[in-house]
Amino acid sequence: MLEIEEIIRPADQGRTTPFLCNASDGNAYYIKGYAASVAGLIKEWLGASLAQSFGLPVPFFDIAFLDDRLANSYDGEAASELKGGYVFASKQVPSVTELKIETLKKIDVQLQLNVLIFDLWVENLDRTLTEKGGNPNLLWKTDESAGLYVIDHNLIFDDEFNKADFWDTHAFKSVLINKQYDAVEKLDFEARMNKALACWQSAWDNMPEEWIELNDDTQCFDPEKHLQRLSNEANGDIWLKLP
Repeated sequence: MLEIEEIIRPADQGRTTPFLCNASDGNAYYIKGYAASVAGLIKEWLGASLAQSFGLPVPFFDIAFLDDRLANSYDGEAASELKGGYVFASKQVPSVTELKIETLKKIDVQLQLNVLIFDLWVENLDRTLTEKGGNPNLLWKTDESAGLYVIDHNLIFDDEFNKADFWDTHAFKSVLINKQYDAVEKLDFEARMNKALACWQSAWDNMPEEWIELNDDTQCFDPEKHLQRLSNEANGDIWLKLP
């Protein structure tokens, strides 16, 4: 398990106050801790695990430990948002910017479709991008190895998921224009969802016991409910959510 060795600064943006830190493996990570809530941390970990198994380009991620003494010694901006304990750590990707609407044409259409279907499956309303702006939670690598990175899953499994809002605001909604899904393509996506679901139990078992105990106390995240829905949709129900 990673250990956080240095707190550098809070991220430039992020409602859950991520911090850029150096970890024991010599790499820099953005970490999310108690400010994200225990439900947010569980969703972040499960979401990244599912996305990776589904085949999306997710930066390397891990659980890390932030010592209380290090957290308490930090006196920089947003210091009150830091607390020791187990945190979600996403490895920093160099030379990236938040995805802009004008960059969409550079992204492979199949990759856009993969992200769109994954977000529909996990009921993620937090991938918005329109001509007026938005919050895509997608990073675009701007150097010679240009590419897309998918981040931030702390708001998936949205209990107030609204299908109409999803299709109105998702960053990649345009790939559905004049799109007709054939049976083979649907079966391929269902196979990918079922493959991703195979990692659910190991991802849950590898979470810190501290998170699980807090969730047991607060009952803020119901894993059985969400797992059942994911399974139903991986076996065909997801197509009922198409516009």
